[in-house]
Amino acid sequence: MAEANVKNLEALEVFQDAIATLRDGSRKQVDDIREQLQRISSWLEKELPDYWRNEHRIAEKRWVEAREELLRCQAKSRADEEMSCGVERKKLALATERRSLCEERLKILPKCAREWNQMLMDVQTDLRYLEELSESVLLLAGQRLADLIETLQKYLSA
Repeated sequence: MAEANVKNLEALEVFQDAIATLRDGSRKQVDDIREQLQRISSWLEKELPDYWRNEHRIAEKRWVEAREELLRCQAKSRADEEMSCGVERKKLALATERRSLCEERLKILPKCAREWNQMLMDVQTDLRYLEELSESVLLLAGQRLADLIETLQKYLSA
């Protein structure tokens, strides 16, 4: 027969409290992680596309304005004059670059959303496992330890 060799009942009670604290903390952490994942999903699926559509609209408007300014400048200059319209060309180049960036971001957003959703499914599986661990294994360990402590207390009081 195995010996219990219990020397400190209070240490078992502290351990039981630690299990309960770990269980409560892990549940809270799982909830917090889910909330953060939901925020990221909302940002990626709604806010980010809206932002880049708006930025594209602004970039398109600035590109049209820059092109018109360059055309006006070129129309004012005569063939014999050396008016370079360099500032207007630079504005058009920057506007073109910004418009291209916005188009690129709008183009890659659906792929990013698909990749995020795939990763999200994997993370949610892990979260369900952690939640199950917290709700079953830690709960059962705490209950068994409570039963053991109760039995030992009865033994000590007898």
